[in-house]
Amino acid sequence: MAGNIGLVAIGKAALSMAEGAVEVVQGQLVSGLLISKEPISARNALPQCIECYAGAHPIPNQQSLHAGHALLRYLEICPTELTLLFLISGGASALVEVLPETVTLQQLEALNRWLLVSGLDIEQMNAVRQCVSRIKAGRLANYIAAPRLVSLLMSDISTNDASVIGSGLLTATSGTAMLSSVPEWVRQICAAQPPRPDAGADVFAAIDQEVIADLDMALQAMAEVARDLGYVVHQHGVTMKGEVEDWADYVTDYLVAAPAGLHVWGGETVLRLPDVPGRGGRNTHLALALALRLSGFKGVTLVLVASDGDDGNSGYAGALVDGDTLLNAGITPEKARQALAAADSATLLREAKALLSFAKGRSNVADICLAIK
Repeated sequence: MAGNIGLVAIGKAALSMAEGAVEVVQGQLVSGLLISKEPISARNALPQCIECYAGAHPIPNQQSLHAGHALLRYLEICPTELTLLFLISGGASALVEVLPETVTLQQLEALNRWLLVSGLDIEQMNAVRQCVSRIKAGRLANYIAAPRLVSLLMSDISTNDASVIGSGLLTATSGTAMLSSVPEWVRQICAAQPPRPDAGADVFAAIDQEVIADLDMALQAMAEVARDLGYVVHQHGVTMKGEVEDWADYVTDYLVAAPAGLHVWGGETVLRLPDVPGRGGRNTHLALALALRLSGFKGVTLVLVASDGDDGNSGYAGALVDGDTLLNAGITPEKARQALAAADSATLLREAKALLSFAKGRSNVADICLAIK
């Protein structure tokens, strides 16, 4: 990229993406804005010309609105000759927001709490979020005056659909009809949504977008390392999706008769939560469900992790389990089923010393399931 550059990084992987970009464009960097889940102290690794804001995730709050207005202010004062470099990753939907006048922060928080327990997949959730925003569904493009904007995306969506990643800040969406499954109060909040720019609108003419990291790349890298270590690797085209309990049934049935080696899956399941959930996430829930189904079965070890190191409200990345996990910890099948029903998988897996932790926020490409047989 030639000329003076303004850098905007938004999402859970914003800090790591910004650090990489700065190494490449530092001599041309004029200004920047970073919005992430990272604490603002993380800005020490970045040039002083980059403003840093910490939004909230997964429930947006006043900090997310503050970050949204900082984003619009940055775009307003940017010199028109700047080339803008946007770096967008998953989590942007909650970390930054600008609300229409018809929607309050309390309504936004209630809406996102409902979405997290609704059982909707990420595409459906973001379709709802786009209805209560002045910047999602491509609306942010209305605020761009730069002659050129390059948007590089780290995808946590299996289809790599730019209109879904971060709820499509710079991508037009069709504005399809609301989902019939949403409650009436959600439809009422979404009813007066701001107009969406059409895909062919002039506001998109100067925007170039590209997915530079996704789940397939991550799984391929893992497979290559595993082969170097001597494993026979089975990369499965089936994407993890749908109800987490259904996926646990599928993996269990497959692994019982599967060939030896390392089996690799990725994607994002759906976990329906009770009114008062315990501690856990999609990965710890799936890990406990598999440990229960495979209890006593020898020769299979599974790792279930969120690629960004942050699985639900567990405080962990996921878990490592096998057929002896529950037996060795003295955990009965009934106790495991109770924990699953209460969405309290992390509590029980902590008792079994099966939880995994690693640095958060450095990447964000959905969830990963590895099984060694």
